[in-house]
Amino acid sequence: MSIPLRILIIEDYADDALILLREVRLGGYAPTYLRVQTEEELRLALEQGEWDVILSDYRLPGFSGLDALRIVQGMGLDVPFILISGTMGEDLAVEAMRAGCHDYLIKKHLARLVPAIERELREVQVRRARRDAEAALRASEARYRNLVERLPAVRDDRAVVIRP
Repeated sequence: MSIPLRILIIEDYADDALILLREVRLGGYAPTYLRVQTEEELRLALEQGEWDVILSDYRLPGFSGLDALRIVQGMGLDVPFILISGTMGEDLAVEAMRAGCHDYLIKKHLARLVPAIERELREVQVRRARRDAEAALRASEARYRNLVERLPAVRDDRAVVIRP
């Protein structure tokens, strides 16, 4: 049984996108996907769709994979972003990771694609759970502060304690 996976593919060559999808299917996933090639198409896809993972080529006509990453980050989305290139060297890979890319792959070594996707899907769940827990803690603290602020002065055996 295949696992559903929504993939946004930023790639200018349809054949390269099909190769990525083949790897994902071989890994046990049933991808639904959209392939975009331009900055405008990317923005529209991000606004209109919900994606589990974004796979981006490094070199695109008119903009780069790093430009695409900045667009995703600028929209405040927490979606695994994996950069894929046929020619990316170590310096560019380091730059991509420093910019916030979750992983990078060389097109000749796509055997790492599914493990990278699975790792990043787990990581995004951890980040979301942490954000949810932090939000619940803040809400609980706010309720506690509100309750304490509404209490009249509290007396104990030694002194009168007045809560702000």
